[in-house]
Amino acid sequence: MHQAPKSTNTRRRGDALTESIYNATIELIKKVGYTNLTFQQIAHAAKTSRTVLYRRWNTKFDLIHEIMEYKTKNALGGELIDKIEDTGSLRGDLLQLLTLYQSIYTEGGLEIMNAILFEIGQDSEKLSKIETNARNKNILVMRKLLGFAKNRGEKIKEVSDATLTLPFDLIRVENLLRRETMDAKRLELLVDEILLPVFLA
Repeated sequence: MHQAPKSTNTRRRGDALTESIYNATIELIKKVGYTNLTFQQIAHAAKTSRTVLYRRWNTKFDLIHEIMEYKTKNALGGELIDKIEDTGSLRGDLLQLLTLYQSIYTEGGLEIMNAILFEIGQDSEKLSKIETNARNKNILVMRKLLGFAKNRGEKIKEVSDATLTLPFDLIRVENLLRRETMDAKRLELLVDEILLPVFLA
């Protein structure tokens, strides 16, 4: 019996279902809070079954972590370190970094970011590894950025790895404390009044 070629519609339906699950998860976190969120609620809102969810994600953290990675890829179009370019000054480089990193928060949404921070705060070994990996990537980003400054002849202070994470920590804290959207003026203030004095000798 002749079998028709496999249609690409199946893939599109899969992508549409995934998008629906992502959106349902975000909206439910807004409505009921992350700690009260269940796969049953997500399945109902996304018009699917818990079986479908459990087939792909073991826990709700696995789901929100995937959402965050998806949103990050959408915001940056790749890895953060590959997007950092020499702007001609440390100030410009730091503004570029904060703008890119802020776009991850803007795209991902505070709900997902706060949920991830909540889970990290639970101090599980799995989440600790994820946090350590993210921290190490951020340190490499800063080393690349400060390398541009040194090559230009700018006087850069020698600082610890803990200090190299400061730009990323600032964005986290700012988004947690300041509910309104972070604008360019606020990012400039963070660079001029906090980051430049820390890194520029």
